[in-house]
Amino acid sequence: MVGAVGTLAVSYAMDWSLLRLTIVLLDRKPKGWRIGLGAVVGTLPTLWVLLQKNLYAVPWELLLLWPLAIVLIAAGRLPWRLWPRAYLIFTGCTVLAGGVALVMLTWLGRWIPGIPSWLLLGISVPPVLWGFGKIVPRPRIRQYLGQAQKGLLTLTLNSRTLTVPCLWDSGNRMRDPVLRRPVIVMEVGQAIEWLPDDVLAWVASFHAGHPGPVPAPWQGRLGSVVYQSIGGSGVLPVTALDEARGQFQGRWHALAPVALAFTNQTVSADHSYRALISPDCILTLNQEGVGA
Repeated sequence: MVGAVGTLAVSYAMDWSLLRLTIVLLDRKPKGWRIGLGAVVGTLPTLWVLLQKNLYAVPWELLLLWPLAIVLIAAGRLPWRLWPRAYLIFTGCTVLAGGVALVMLTWLGRWIPGIPSWLLLGISVPPVLWGFGKIVPRPRIRQYLGQAQKGLLTLTLNSRTLTVPCLWDSGNRMRDPVLRRPVIVMEVGQAIEWLPDDVLAWVASFHAGHPGPVPAPWQGRLGSVVYQSIGGSGVLPVTALDEARGQFQGRWHALAPVALAFTNQTVSADHSYRALISPDCILTLNQEGVGA
């Protein structure tokens, strides 16, 4: 009786840990009651096996589909394109848990003889899965999931501040060739009423193909940067900003010193963002290697 209850308890703990890790790797906020309910449903095949006293009491077809049911309960509504990834993530986490369990049974079983295997698994595997979910950077998860990371930028130049929607683009590796600052690319139409008149006139002449001399007050701050993209390559006018801040995953961050390049093309087909910036510009995320 004790062994059966212990097996169910370990099954619940394992399913709870696997579901939580899956939700984290899907970049969703874990909800305790959903994960708990999903873990309860996850123990039903184990309960049926124990009641029938037959390891093969549950059809294999049902075992293959069961993860989808418990992930649906734990995660709630997901975009259809994420469901295959959710299934693969849960399956991969299950394999990971199996590997950890094998190591624990082999290694800890020698050091702590006499301890029941269900108790050994219950106190070792869930903490490992929990810790794994804690150390994986959220921005990296979004990058692997192919999710567009959108936010806002506030740009300050000559005591004027402009706020624009942006896309955090890990592929943006542009740097100002003079100051070596990372470069934000923004649609020039967003800056018409924000740029000082002399800077706007210089940018307009640059895009017209005959750039004029750099205005005296802006010597050393205006220049050009070469870009390469799928659509081709070219040169954009660029200016060093006084200050910039960015909203990333709902939080505002200070940015490293950056330069701003102006393009006369749209950067988003649906106009949902107007600027491109690398996550590497965020000072507090640089240690995570975001955008590598």
